[in-house]
Amino acid sequence: MKHQGYFTRALKASDPRYARIFEKLGYRTTSLVADDAPDIESLRDLYEKVLGKRPFNGWSAETLAEKIAEKRGNG
Repeated sequence: MKHQGYFTRALKASDPRYARIFEKLGYRTTSLVADDAPDIESLRDLYEKVLGKRPFNGWSAETLAEKIAEKRGNG
């Protein structure tokens, strides 16, 4: 059996007490991504065109934009 900690079990529960707590922590909000943020997929495509290799999937949009700007500035 896979280990399930308290937090994991609480996330799976449909108890309204957990819902209130997680809403306070920000887990139930839909506005976590800014509307004017660049599309991560288009930045990954641009990174691949500019640098000639695929980007690391764990990088954020800001990191990708910084690396593209660095390459364009030095190139």
